Amino acid sequence: MKRISYLDGHRGIAILLVLLYHAFSRWTELVPYGNDFADFPLFRFGYLGVELFFLISGFVILMTLEKFNSFTEFMYHRWLRLFPAMLICSLFVFFTAQYFIERPNGIPLARDLIPGMSFIDPYLLGKLSGEDFNNIENSFWSLYIEFKFYIIAAIFYSFLGSKNLVVALFLCFITYFVFKEIKPLTDHKAVYYISAISNYLGFKYFGWFAAGASYYLFVKEDNKIWFIFGAIICLISSIVLAVEAKSFSTFIAIAIISIFFSTSLISNKLQQLISNRFLLAFGFVSYPLYLLHENMMIAIIIKTQNILPSNLSIILPFLAISLIFMVAYFIAKKVERPLKKTIESFFTKVRLFYKNRLKN
Repeated sequence: MKRISYLDGHRGIAILLVLLYHAFSRWTELVPYGNDFADFPLFRFGYLGVELFFLISGFVILMTLEKFNSFTEFMYHRWLRLFPAMLICSLFVFFTAQYFIERPNGIPLARDLIPGMSFIDPYLLGKLSGEDFNNIENSFWSLYIEFKFYIIAAIFYSFLGSKNLVVALFLCFITYFVFKEIKPLTDHKAVYYISAISNYLGFKYFGWFAAGASYYLFVKEDNKIWFIFGAIICLISSIVLAVEAKSFSTFIAIAIISIFFSTSLISNKLQQLISNRFLLAFGFVSYPLYLLHENMMIAIIIKTQNILPSNLSIILPFLAISLIFMVAYFIAKKVERPLKKTIESFFTKVRLFYKNRLKN
């Protein structure tokens, strides 16, 4: 599939937002500069980079669904896209954790590798096994949401097609919001179960996926209706997010991100602007960098806090990000792709083997 460069630029923006949030606003009680920079808007609202990732996913997943002929084929290629980097990064984090004892999450246990590698969240694994599981990295939570979205989107697409998929995803989001509001008003079991299921499946984020899918249809068909629908979904999702956060400034921040994304779909100049080498480089490594960065970055900042005067401590996060970027780049460039090809080759041979056995 031909990559769209400005989407990689958006990935670069999204991962930078998340990095800056974790570096300056998330762990203020641990880093040497404390909360000196925590309220700077770019840092404070950096966590909204995840919503930008979800917008991109909605766009890309519908585009990907149209490339494959079956649910199984689609899910296999999605798994193949995610698993190699997850495997490499999970093992890297696990085996290096002892050298980063300052990790906010502490040293992970071997069983904590299972949620990430299986893309099944610790809650469900705990319910199924009776054991306690934790993420080796906090950021894995969004991968579980993504994987649930892939499954649900593929099912909807199989039965409903592209256009109705957008509506169905939006209705999932509306279901979450409506039943969340109704739940405190009644003891009805059906309301409780629908609310619990929609919450577990991550429907609260499906507005972003729906908007991204709607924007894809706009780009594909050049039909302004889909652009307007995507913008309306973004607006509603932004309002819900701000209401839950009880913060009007959160609404402004996510609205800016949404408008920036939607504008890039119709502005060639903006597409060129965000397709610069810097953002494309971060976009290229965004997935392994997202998986690796949080605990390691904070640990490096704490480890190196004495190498610079306190008035220059703001430089420490950028040194840590640079180091982790190089690791992520090596994984993306030299390890992830060969591993993906090896796995793909293995499954191709397995399919051919069983196909030949059936013939004989």
